[in-house]
Amino acid sequence: MVEESDAEFILSLRTDPVHARYLTHTDNNLQKQIEWIRAYKKREKKRQEYYFLFSDHDYQPLGVIRLYDITADTYTSGSWIIKPGCDEFVSIKSDLFISEFAASELKNKRCVFDVRKDNKKVLRFHKMFATITGEDELNYYFTIDEESVKRKVSFLISIIQPKT
Repeated sequence: MVEESDAEFILSLRTDPVHARYLTHTDNNLQKQIEWIRAYKKREKKRQEYYFLFSDHDYQPLGVIRLYDITADTYTSGSWIIKPGCDEFVSIKSDLFISEFAASELKNKRCVFDVRKDNKKVLRFHKMFATITGEDELNYYFTIDEESVKRKVSFLISIIQPKT
């Protein structure tokens, strides 16, 4: 889980003009980021939200992803951003992790999320498994159920596991 000590890394990701262009704007203010994490930790204790920092084998941070707006039957996955220069296996592994966490901790609730319309690569991926439920000027809105998550997980595992 994200800690206050991760604030500088998170801020560097969320204020990167290229890699954060599809996320909600974040002020480049370290103190505000620390305060946001402090407030988040209270929501985490209540099991209302989860914010994960993932790292490499040397414990160097690579990115973050968040689960929030948790209700009786849905949750939202978002705030997903990976450090520039990482290979695509990082995004696959982080997606597998978050899918497993949601299945075990949130008991396979339905995931709802949005993707910016101009984020073509991510849209292409999510359209393979999730259903578009609406749109506005900026976003497409998706939902993905338990069976579709299982298909996605199987597909992602097939990519990262070498065929024998």
